[in-house]
Amino acid sequence: MKRIFSKFKGFIIDLDGVMYLDQKLLPFAKSFINFLNKNNKKYIFLTNDSSVSPHDYSIILRKLGIKCSKEQVVTPISNFINIIKKGTLTKKNIMVFSSNKLKNFIRKEKIEIIPQANKFKDSNSILVSGHIDFNYKDLMYASLCVQNGASLYATSIDNSYPTKLGNVPATGSIIAAITKTFPTKVVNLGKPSKKIFALGVERLALDKSEILTIGDNLKTDIHGSNSAGIKSALVLTGKTTITMAKKSKIKPDYIIKNLKI
Repeated sequence: MKRIFSKFKGFIIDLDGVMYLDQKLLPFAKSFINFLNKNNKKYIFLTNDSSVSPHDYSIILRKLGIKCSKEQVVTPISNFINIIKKGTLTKKNIMVFSSNKLKNFIRKEKIEIIPQANKFKDSNSILVSGHIDFNYKDLMYASLCVQNGASLYATSIDNSYPTKLGNVPATGSIIAAITKTFPTKVVNLGKPSKKIFALGVERLALDKSEILTIGDNLKTDIHGSNSAGIKSALVLTGKTTITMAKKSKIKPDYIIKNLKI
């Protein structure tokens, strides 16, 4: 794999199923990052999981022995904040359905969140990010928001994500339930959105031709990278098997068993 990795100056790397499962490092993940640092390669981590902030992700990764700053983590929330800063979306009258940690991070970014769910009629837009404590009440009020005209922003449309137990429901499954209740347009902030890959390229400050995306999900990592004009590598340590890859119409530039150099 060293031959492949040596071709590129920068890397966009997924987390779940690539670097770790259930926040336990996968084999060769640490040595791969050490290789990148030793050879002065640039890298960012691009994940659809927005249960915590980029800053918290950097702490988690450092505790696992992975060199990482908060600027090296891009999540759908990074994309959401970027959209607000550019003036595409107002930072007022937003209702957020996410973990408390994520809500606190958003507030620190001077974004006004409607605190009470029963004020759903006041919302101009809502942000939905799946988390372990998401419940029926959240689903109900999120559905009521869109029924009353609020725009729907999702941190991802992934239906599942890999764990040691197997693939479990992700934000996309929640979004599917909301849109079944009331059909509406969904703005996907995560992969395979071109905007989030553009943000990744911006962080690396490299030409697209110098970057390789490494991910385990064909529909998000690989499709998103291909659509953005970035070379892609599918790693078989997470969601996708070699059989699934061969049957899929979405084709990566490379298929690798793991991150072993």
